[in-house]
Amino acid sequence: MNRFGLLFFGLLYVVLYSQDRKQALIVTHMDNKSGNAFKQKIYAYRFINGSFTGREELLVVQGKKDGKDYIRTDIGKPTIYKNRYLITGIGNIIDLKEKKVLFDGRARLVACRNDSAIFYTNDIFKGKFYSVYNFKTGSYGEVKQYSFKAIIGQDVEFDKNVSPYKIYLYPPNKPKIELVSDAGYGQRGKDGPEDPPLMWLNNDEFFYVWFSKDGKEMAVYVVNATTKKIELIGKVSGPGQAPAYIEKADTDLYLLHFQDKQFKIDLKNKKVEEMTFTYPAFGFSAEIKSGPKGKRILLKDEPKEIGVFHFRLSNFSAHNKICGLVKEIVAGEDSYQQGMAVWNDVKKKFENVDAEDVITMIGWIEE
Repeated sequence: MNRFGLLFFGLLYVVLYSQDRKQALIVTHMDNKSGNAFKQKIYAYRFINGSFTGREELLVVQGKKDGKDYIRTDIGKPTIYKNRYLITGIGNIIDLKEKKVLFDGRARLVACRNDSAIFYTNDIFKGKFYSVYNFKTGSYGEVKQYSFKAIIGQDVEFDKNVSPYKIYLYPPNKPKIELVSDAGYGQRGKDGPEDPPLMWLNNDEFFYVWFSKDGKEMAVYVVNATTKKIELIGKVSGPGQAPAYIEKADTDLYLLHFQDKQFKIDLKNKKVEEMTFTYPAFGFSAEIKSGPKGKRILLKDEPKEIGVFHFRLSNFSAHNKICGLVKEIVAGEDSYQQGMAVWNDVKKKFENVDAEDVITMIGWIEE
């Protein structure tokens, strides 16, 4: 290669690898002056190449209206779509770029695709239906097409009026079919009994989580809705606190999240086991159970842990070459927030970021 070729590739390397990496951590703080309105301040904490450059208040949302939940960033698992739209765990939609609420209704998000957020509602008063928010047109509406189906699987429900619960299949225009006579006892949530976690694998098979009556044992079963075959995948003791949710990690591998514990569901090898570290996200893993000094944080390809802090797993979020957490000081059974710590991949260390009490660490966006 001649010197002009070397010069070209040298300049190309500089262009590709000298560009600044701009990221923002989206965080919600409490507005302490809002009273019963439970207003939440949504901030963007900005970083360039891992270094904190400042923060901006994007907007304030009202969490309570007429005594009921309204816009809540702190319930359920939030989703950031297209690096711009925040979909809360109860289905509210917030435009982080335009700094406004797009949808203040409540529904369960099941998919984001084709510039749309798709929700499913199963309510004793409202009924069962899909609804769609179109980000291009800014419109929201119920899907009237009967054949529309955004998620795999069939219509099954837990009967929580019996003990133990049962699982019924509801075929279209046919009587219900009992699939499981003993579906466990579920968990007790803040507002009463909650449906145990359930996820469809295909249009015929799903798995669900069975809980013992005393709440000290948990099992995972795969059910075939066509053949009615039930298969035990595994049992473990000591499930975590409600509510729980399932997340797909890899082929035949799922994660069961609780407030204070996580379990790995390995369908291929038929195993359920409690995890000691969170499943890696962008190479970062956090220890689930605290030691005397806190939880250890691991980073793939680093020789040892990169930090040890007291923090809640819900206040830990990772992204490309960066992760953030809300530090805490533990005093007996009490804990107090002490700002945030953010990993700087250039300096290879955590750096402190001042922040008042965090309600929710929502996640990262690229800017």
